[in-house]
Amino acid sequence: MRKRYLERIHNVILKMPSCLEKVVAAILLVGVAYSCIQLGIHVVAQKELAFDAYIEDILVTAFNAVIVIEFIRMLIKHSMNTIVEVLIFAIARGLVVEHEEPLEILIRIVCITILLACRKYLFYEKDFEEEL
Repeated sequence: MRKRYLERIHNVILKMPSCLEKVVAAILLVGVAYSCIQLGIHVVAQKELAFDAYIEDILVTAFNAVIVIEFIRMLIKHSMNTIVEVLIFAIARGLVVEHEEPLEILIRIVCITILLACRKYLFYEKDFEEEL
């Protein structure tokens, strides 16, 4: 009797992190949906900004939404491929949106190249399979 009770507790503890990840993903999904609505309103409203600042503002919001969406995928589908994709999007955001020194840009490009090379040459087939 006691052994069965301990097994149930053990099973609940094992399932708890997965459930909490899904709760966090749901909260993030609501936030990103709100952000996408705000992005649509922002595009239609066309604030009194200079064109460059306007485009940059839209790109920052859009990239943040994409990164959060990829992060949600990473929380739900546990695979090395989704982790690498989140990292690539986060680094690429810095390339497109931020104004950096040439050395920092080169470092970001090298990092993306390394991540893509790792994905191509170091991953096994099972790394591309997504757990649910």
